[in-house]
Amino acid sequence: MRQLHRSPVRLGRLAWAVALAGGCATAPPPAPPQQAQLVQAVSPPERATPPIELSPTVRALLKSRMASHARDMGEMVAAIMILDYPKIEQHADAIVGDVTLSRPTTNDATELNSSLPEVFFERQDALRVEARALARDAHAQDARRVAADYGHLSEACVRCHADFRPTR
Repeated sequence: MRQLHRSPVRLGRLAWAVALAGGCATAPPPAPPQQAQLVQAVSPPERATPPIELSPTVRALLKSRMASHARDMGEMVAAIMILDYPKIEQHADAIVGDVTLSRPTTNDATELNSSLPEVFFERQDALRVEARALARDAHAQDARRVAADYGHLSEACVRCHADFRPTR
């Protein structure tokens, strides 16, 4: 121990190592970069106009579907950030498969889908198109197209949210 006190270089190295170890032990782990965006995406938007009215039954149905959609989107964003092409393709295909509400075939008031306005189906169609493009370009491992496709997919989501999500 005496030798450490006599050598300023050794003492300096020891102090540096202790400070570095202490700093590492107290620093909180960083949050995933997309976490704030995901929280914002699933939170009700602030808006100047009211959302398109939906019945409580339809809104409840859509809310449960949106929970799995939000999870898929969050996992896909993480895969996109590290260009994990198989996972990107898997999540994009899951979105295509989950976007399955069909337009009403009759004017029967008991048909649940008849409660949805046409703009809902237009938004759903756009989402399906963009998710298919993302899956295709992830399969081709085209990073630039994946980035552009994700932007278009996100835009489809935001447009639908702007139309239908309730205010805070």
